[in-house]
Amino acid sequence: MRRRGVARFFLFLFIMSLPVRAGAITLESCIREALKNSPYLLQARADWQAERPRALEEFSGFLPQFSLEYDFSRSATELIPPYYQHYGGFLLTYNLFQGGETTFSYLAAKRDVEVARAKYREAVIETAYRVVVAFYDVLEKKALWKAARDDLKDARINLDMARARFKEGLSPYADVIKARSSVANAEFKLRERESLYWIALGKLNLEMGRSITSSINPQGKLEMVSWNVAFSQAKEEGLKANPLLEELEKQVEAQRYRKRTVYGEFLPRVDFQWKYGWTDVSFPANDVKEWSWQFSFTLPLFSGFASRARLARARAQLEGLEYRLARVKLEVEQAVWKAYQELKKSESNVHSAKAHVESASHDLRVTRGRYGEGLATMVDLTTAQAALSEARAQYISSLADLHRSMAALERAMGKIPYMERKER
Repeated sequence: MRRRGVARFFLFLFIMSLPVRAGAITLESCIREALKNSPYLLQARADWQAERPRALEEFSGFLPQFSLEYDFSRSATELIPPYYQHYGGFLLTYNLFQGGETTFSYLAAKRDVEVARAKYREAVIETAYRVVVAFYDVLEKKALWKAARDDLKDARINLDMARARFKEGLSPYADVIKARSSVANAEFKLRERESLYWIALGKLNLEMGRSITSSINPQGKLEMVSWNVAFSQAKEEGLKANPLLEELEKQVEAQRYRKRTVYGEFLPRVDFQWKYGWTDVSFPANDVKEWSWQFSFTLPLFSGFASRARLARARAQLEGLEYRLARVKLEVEQAVWKAYQELKKSESNVHSAKAHVESASHDLRVTRGRYGEGLATMVDLTTAQAALSEARAQYISSLADLHRSMAALERAMGKIPYMERKER
């Protein structure tokens, strides 16, 4: 199951590496660009690539060491005058047994590579999540900006009505003042929401790895979407696919191998050595040939308690990682539960906010009619208009929250938000 997940992950990375088509920027295009250009993700990828040669480095311990040697010496005694000797030849050494240190070091290095890969996937998920959040923040601010223009239009209609009734002597001038103040507030809100839109757009640029002033035009709609997933399924997928759990599981395995590596320091070591060369008083040496081979057996008897200290430290580190893994499992379950509840709340909020908009729109139409007939005051009219403005903003924000909550649940489940959604 895990292997299929890894295969799908690498297939996804290959698809993400394909060139992004020019034109309007969709959410998928934003995510793809971020996965290619985000410095945060590129750093995680570099860390993963830097870890990969370690397995090959440890594997070299299984191979013989072959080298070329050259020695030059000067010897003399009381009876023999000084003489010089040259030696040149080849030396092959091979470790036959080292208490399993080489094997377990190699296995630990392989787990370290898998840890780095899990960290990279975690960075992919986090990068995609941040892009999704920033993208829907842009759509939210854009929709709120449009809603502010509608609010300004409604306020101006109210002002026109107040002026017309004042000219006919049906309303006091206070109604005109009140309506004019409402227009001024709507204009202020329009400028504020325009500023918030450009701020959100700059943040999306940064999440994509672009300059904050890059010109983009995100395309998308804030609309009601549904994703039917049971909590039990979400929890199961989160405990299986969350890269943080995979990272800790591989760290635990690596630490177990390191503990066994320390055990090897208490076991004997067996080495084989083969030597072949030439010895001569001249250079290069080419006179007397010599060759030899030997087995050496080394049993450590006392190392100043260093090995015992390393073993105790390795055991404590392993225990700490196991406790951390158990704690993170609970945290992942809690994150899935929280995101699941937030999603359900967001879905409910959308329905409530939509009903509120319909009700507030109806109230404004009725109040305008009553004001035109002299049955309602300007306070009633501006209150109804303010209620509609608030309802519009709540509906827009609830739709954006729904998409963000869905992305948060996907992140907690170990999925790449939006890109690995089954309904796509």
